This record gives sequence, C-alpha cells and structure tokens, in this order.
Amino acid sequence: MSDTQKAGEMTSTHSNRWTPAEDDAFRKMAEANIHPELIAKTLNRSVHAVKARAYAIGLPLKWFKPKPKGK
Repeated sequence: MSDTQKAGEMTSTHSNRWTPAEDDAFRKMAEANIHPELIAKTLNRSVHAVKARAYAIGLPLKWFKPKPKGK
C-alpha cells in the first residue's frame, strides 16, 4: 500500500466524465477523419475511451478506416 493510500480507501478506476467541450472537439476531429490515437492523445484519453465515447454518443466508427497492410 502506498503512503498516500490509507487502509480501506479505494482508488477510482473510472476516468473523468466527458465535458460538452470535449464532446464538441471529439466530434469535430472525428468528422475531419482524425485517427483515434491522435484524438485520444489530444483529449488526454485512452483509445478505448475514445471508441467507447463514440459508441455512447452515437458517433459511428466508420470515420476510422485502418490502413491496408503493405504488400
């Protein structure tokens, strides 16, 4: 147990809630076909959080198309 964590104290595994400003920025980046990794980095979120938020707000993930592997 760390010095900053007291006995019986739980740490949160949930991240901060998305703000309306973050949602707006996210939508604009998605509409501009920005890659999810860059969106995540810009918003200080994980890629998983970005994809989960896209689902939660009804933003289709079709804006992200993986690059085909080279031959």
